[in-house]
Amino acid sequence: MKEKLVLVVWVMLCAVSAKAQFWVGPKVGGQLMTPRYHNEARLDSFNTSSKVNWHAGIAFDYSTKSNFEVHTELVYMRVNNRSRSTEAYETPLSEGGYGGQFVDSKTINHYISAPLMARLVFFKDSRIKLLAQLGPRLSYWLGGTGTLRTDEIYGFGDEEANYNVKFMDLTEEELANTDIPGKFIVSKPNRLQYALDFGFGAIFEFSPTSRAIVDLKYSFGHSFLAFNDGNVLSDAFIYEEDTEYHTNMLVLSVSYMYGYDVMLRRKGRSTSKVKTKRR
Repeated sequence: MKEKLVLVVWVMLCAVSAKAQFWVGPKVGGQLMTPRYHNEARLDSFNTSSKVNWHAGIAFDYSTKSNFEVHTELVYMRVNNRSRSTEAYETPLSEGGYGGQFVDSKTINHYISAPLMARLVFFKDSRIKLLAQLGPRLSYWLGGTGTLRTDEIYGFGDEEANYNVKFMDLTEEELANTDIPGKFIVSKPNRLQYALDFGFGAIFEFSPTSRAIVDLKYSFGHSFLAFNDGNVLSDAFIYEEDTEYHTNMLVLSVSYMYGYDVMLRRKGRSTSKVKTKRR
């Protein structure tokens, strides 16, 4: 019974691969991040903004003779975030404000990201095709850097404090006694982060084995960057960097793909064998 099941699966895989085409190629693009903070009251204290960042890597597509394709990629992604204090936060508590100091915090985080998308292709027989795609994304947080400007830092005679993210597995007691200048200690990170992507795009086919793809995706982040009670920024005593947010992104990418057609390859082998026999 097991042998028959293996045989059936093998026949199905061979049948699918015979009609399949594999694509691989470089991919580059940009993304704009919009953080969704868990603490909604933070909106009264800080204005958040993000510049357009970039990503680059390699993309893989699996297409069939039908309108269905599977897409994945492995890319490096750079994401920044900036928080600046509002007038309410800069107003002292004694005067009805939220803090009483100026804050300008810039962070840059680095990821390896890999979505897995189910793709539906329209106008399959045309040189220019349209596509719709949906699927999950996994991202691994490699690390990051930051620059912090506050009245508190000015008071120590410095204009700003620059730091690097350092991941450490610490207990609450160890965290409370940790002081490493120039480091943002993160003891409860979500280094493996999940998101759901959906988007649209266009395929420009130049030949049976080459094509370019332009796609626009929106990524809904599911995971927090890290939990606040596991963070320590040694260069700031009053301000605390808020890492409890979901990362939503608008991602625009361009890729150039090289194709490998299994059917054409097999036909080529068969033709060469016939020529050899005739000789």
